[in-house]
Amino acid sequence: MTRARSSVGCRTACAAILLAVLALAPSPGRANDSSGFMGTHGLELARTDAIRMVSEDLFIGPERIAVDYVFRNVTAAPVSTLVIFPFPPVDMSMTPTAANWAFPAGGREFLGFETVVDGRPVPTSLERRAFFRGEEVTDVLRAAGLLDFSPWADASGNPSAYERVAAGLPPAVVADLVRRGLLGEGEVSETDPQWTLALKAWWTQVFPPGRDVRVRHVYRPFVGTALVEDPGAVDGRQPVGRFLEEVRPDDDRYCIDPPTRRGLQAMRRQAPTGFFTAMEIAYVLTTGANWHGPIGRFRMTLDKGRPENILSLCWSGLRRTGPTRFEFEARDWTPDRDVRLLILAR
Repeated sequence: MTRARSSVGCRTACAAILLAVLALAPSPGRANDSSGFMGTHGLELARTDAIRMVSEDLFIGPERIAVDYVFRNVTAAPVSTLVIFPFPPVDMSMTPTAANWAFPAGGREFLGFETVVDGRPVPTSLERRAFFRGEEVTDVLRAAGLLDFSPWADASGNPSAYERVAAGLPPAVVADLVRRGLLGEGEVSETDPQWTLALKAWWTQVFPPGRDVRVRHVYRPFVGTALVEDPGAVDGRQPVGRFLEEVRPDDDRYCIDPPTRRGLQAMRRQAPTGFFTAMEIAYVLTTGANWHGPIGRFRMTLDKGRPENILSLCWSGLRRTGPTRFEFEARDWTPDRDVRLLILAR
């Protein structure tokens, strides 16, 4: 995959984007609708030649992600299929006091994920699968009653949810989970969860022949966060915040170019004391290639919120459309990369 470098600076049209603070919530967020089926290991993404994505309008902002699609059945008969929206993975080892757990709701439906089809709300299901060191541990955690564990369920931010994980389990179960590494020393206790959740929202949709179907999703994004003392020292070879995805040593995650680097250094000079917040937000775009043909019209809008913050991402063709907004637009476009933003804020 070819990575294009893009930044939009305060004074130039193609240096670093000075962006606003992203509200927090991997992952990391994060994804295009895809067709799919229920496989032996849960929901699987699949390609269909029966449905075309006529258009996609994606908005990524400080506190929400919103995406509007227009789909069209290109066959002569109705098509019923699972529509799957995959999210970036969620690292459960982060404590609920971390800013990226600022979800709009507690419990199982913590994303505040909403789906509207042709103007009417549609209920969706949420598949949860758990992984640890590359191995699936869904069945192990389901048997222990921990697959639905939600550390952010306490609206007060009290980390006692972590401490209650082991307290309510039989000692033999705790010992087995510790032996497997699924419970271990963390920021709150010696039995903090260590697994990663893979989440997919899904529902069954019928696409009538020859008619457009409009689908809208709105939810709060996952944002990996970290406090940094020197923004100029942020290395694009390493992720910030919580672990969102596999890290490759040769991967330039944020394409921090020289103008962006100078902006980060200036940020430190303007505020010589204190810490800064580094944030990463991811959105899965490549699943948009699972529909028939390319996307007819694709538009992505990034809202930076505050002009003094800095964003860097690997993307070409962004243009400024307002004091806080940047857009990318293409026709007959097939996504070959996902979106990954780095934002630094005071």
